[in-house]
Amino acid sequence: MEYTTKLTLIGLYFSLTILEYVHGEIVGAFVLPHGGIALDPRNFNTTNKTEIQQANKLHEACLKVGHDIRSLNPEVIFLSTPHGIADYKNFLMYSNSVGSGFGDVDDCLQKPCQYNLTINLDSNIAERFFAAQGYSNNVSLLSAFGPEGSNNSVPLRWGEVIPLLLVNMTATVKVVILSQPTRRYTETLDMTTELTNLGRHLGMFLHGLTERVAVVISADLAHTHKADGPYGYSNASEPFDKLMGDWASTMSSVFIDMAAQYVDRALSCGYTGLKMLDGMFTLGTPRLRPLLYANLHPSYYGMMAASFLPDV
Repeated sequence: MEYTTKLTLIGLYFSLTILEYVHGEIVGAFVLPHGGIALDPRNFNTTNKTEIQQANKLHEACLKVGHDIRSLNPEVIFLSTPHGIADYKNFLMYSNSVGSGFGDVDDCLQKPCQYNLTINLDSNIAERFFAAQGYSNNVSLLSAFGPEGSNNSVPLRWGEVIPLLLVNMTATVKVVILSQPTRRYTETLDMTTELTNLGRHLGMFLHGLTERVAVVISADLAHTHKADGPYGYSNASEPFDKLMGDWASTMSSVFIDMAAQYVDRALSCGYTGLKMLDGMFTLGTPRLRPLLYANLHPSYYGMMAASFLPDV
C-alpha cells in the first residue's frame, strides 16, 4: 500500500510538472489609447505648447507600454476595442484568420493621416471561448465574408490599428479581438456587473491557454475636456479621468466604480473595456503590479498609457 501510494504521488508530481511546463498564462495587462495623437504627435494640428508637450509625453509613455509588452514575449495579444465591428447586444470575437485596415488621425496637420496594418488573427482561440462560454456571456463570433477561420480579411479601424501599431509586435504574434457592443453608448451603467463577470470568465479562459497572452485594452477616457471639441465641455471630465488614473495606479475597484457616476457625462469610449479588465483583476491570477505612465488630455479627450506587469 505504501509503495503504491508513493508511485501515485510520483506520477502526480510528474503530471503536474508537465502541466506546468506546457501551461500558458496571462503575462500582463495593458491600456493603450487609440487616438492618433498618441501614435504620431508630429502631425498634431495645434500651436499650444502645453498640448504639444502633453502629446509628446503621451507618445513616449505609449512606447514604454509597447516595450513592456514585447519584453514579455507574448504569443497572443488579446485586444478589446470599443470601435470595432459591433453588435447592439453581444460582444463579438473576430473569427477570421486575417485582419487589415487603417487608423485615421484626428487633429491632423497634413491630411490624409492614415496608418495601415495587417495582422494574423487567432480564430481557434476565438472559437474555443465561444464554444465554452460564449452563449452565457453575451459573446458571439463575427465572421466576415466567409465561415469562421476564413482567410478573407476582416476590416480594422483606429480602435484596433493604433494600439497594435504602438505594441509593434512581429507578425508571428497572433491577435484575438473582442469588440464592445453598441449598447455601451447608452447602457454603460447597466453593464457594470456583466462586464465584471465577463472579465472573470475571460481571465480564467485566457490564463488556462497553452499560449502566453498579453491583454490589451484599447481605450480613451473622457471626451468632454474642451468646449470647442465635438462633444462640448463637461465638468465630469476631470474627476472621471482622475479616478481612472487612481484605478490604474492601484488596481482598486473602488476607483473605477466611483468613476461610473461621471461616465454618462464624461463620455468615455474606453470605460466598458477597462471595467472588463477590472473583472479580470479580481481573480488575482496572475499577480500583477500597476504602472501608470501617463494620464493626459492634449486634445478634447483623455488618454491613458498603463502597464500591469508580473509581480515577481
